[in-house]
Amino acid sequence: MSTLEHGQLLSDVIFEIEQACKSTESPSWAGGNVPLAQHILLYVAKGDGSIRIDGQLNRIERDSLHVLILGSTVDLQLLSDSSTELYWIAFDWFRLTESSDTGRSYLRETSFPLQGKLRTSGKEFKRYFYLLTSDGQQLKQRNRLLGQQYLYELLEGLLRHAEPVANNEIEGRLRLTLEYMQRHYREEIRVNKLAELAQLHPSYYAQIFKRTMDKTPVSYLTHLRMNKAKEMLLMTDKPVNDIAADVGYEDEFYFSRRFKETSGYSPTIYTRKQGLNIISLSSPYTDHLYTLGLRPCAAQMHRFMPFVTKELTLPKHATDTWEISRQAFSDMKPDLIVCKDNVLSKARAHINDIAPIVPIPWVSKDIYTHLKEIAELVDKEQAAKQWMDNHERLAERVRKKARLLIGDATVAICVARKNDLRIYGTRNIGHIFYRSLQFAMPERISAAQAPHAIGTGFNWMSIKPDEMKEFESDYLFISCETEADHMRVMQLIRTNRNWMEHPAVKNNKLYFIDWEKWIVYAPHVIDQQLEEIERLLGTM
Repeated sequence: MSTLEHGQLLSDVIFEIEQACKSTESPSWAGGNVPLAQHILLYVAKGDGSIRIDGQLNRIERDSLHVLILGSTVDLQLLSDSSTELYWIAFDWFRLTESSDTGRSYLRETSFPLQGKLRTSGKEFKRYFYLLTSDGQQLKQRNRLLGQQYLYELLEGLLRHAEPVANNEIEGRLRLTLEYMQRHYREEIRVNKLAELAQLHPSYYAQIFKRTMDKTPVSYLTHLRMNKAKEMLLMTDKPVNDIAADVGYEDEFYFSRRFKETSGYSPTIYTRKQGLNIISLSSPYTDHLYTLGLRPCAAQMHRFMPFVTKELTLPKHATDTWEISRQAFSDMKPDLIVCKDNVLSKARAHINDIAPIVPIPWVSKDIYTHLKEIAELVDKEQAAKQWMDNHERLAERVRKKARLLIGDATVAICVARKNDLRIYGTRNIGHIFYRSLQFAMPERISAAQAPHAIGTGFNWMSIKPDEMKEFESDYLFISCETEADHMRVMQLIRTNRNWMEHPAVKNNKLYFIDWEKWIVYAPHVIDQQLEEIERLLGTM
């Protein structure tokens, strides 16, 4: 804000101070249940602890200043072993809305430009808190104008010089220590070291950790180590004594005892355990589990799954926000969590102490390899083989029909999505057309696909509308994510010469297919796609 903007913000304003107090104890308004009746400036001259404002956790520390807005809920927790000195000013401010010879009208302001923890410097702000709280009752009654002047100068100074501190400061410090434990779980890690990394008092750090993670740092580290051990038991042939050493235990028997205490069974039983409680963080792998005859206790779903379980709202990509609570996972008591590799880092950061997490590489492996690896993980190799055999029989039946109807015709697949046009290869939407049914590709997409193993690495290529002439084919299948995308494609077909002259368009061999169904790259839906093409062949 400029000086002019500061002046405008506080011009034609009057203040009403409700409280101006100094205390060594948490105030009555900071219990976390009742919304604040006034705006509050809270200055912590001494003390350590935490403050939760409308659910957002932050640290309080010596010389910290917090602006608390009318209507907020505030939960202030002070460490019992630290000396405390708090100052707070509860106030209302009113802005002039109408002025005439007969009177003036003021409207109560319910917001304030600064909120939460502020970064300040200098002793000037402290002086105003001392002045305002030295005789709060007198300032409220006999010296009201003097109190208003002090408050005006304090607020004007804050608006000019103070900067908000990120609300997630505490979460950031805590996350730093979680990441450290994820990297160094094999080593001896003490709470004092973690507190030092977080730049927090050890007892305060332990308090914040327990409140956020629902377990102590020591318990978190133990569960993290046990889940890393479970991952190795599932994914490697290492003996138990080597795995114990790999997760930080020199004594194999002590490791086995801790394993049983946290899991309820021994390491050797875990590898033979039937009926694993599985959570799937990726909808294609939920589909794979269902195909193998398993029903996860909770999962990310797609709408074509024919069963009901606890559905998890989870990120589909590494850049998406992780919003689901840890409690949702711990309530399920999972034995195993499976996911794509592109969400692995977020899953490990949030829930790797709750259960072992096994990633199945997504882009670098095709649908058949996905199924085989998941089948090996859950001891369902025979079920995987049975699905692949059945799928190939279905594909062969449809291939024979296709050869009779369209012979050696070429097929192109175009997706319209988010103002982009994409031509697909042998993966995802292209799987049924080019792998199951073995249709011929346009030359350019075939050349782009050639350097890659079938179904891996290469997925699609983005094109401009005029480039459609380079993907001539006898048949063209189009999938549009939204109705706006569909309208855009129809406009191209009507007005763009390169689309109008495309052989499939000219010969009326253009077909639209459902985006939501055809974007799924997983066995149960792949079968449905194949059956849909079989029905479509009957109309050609």
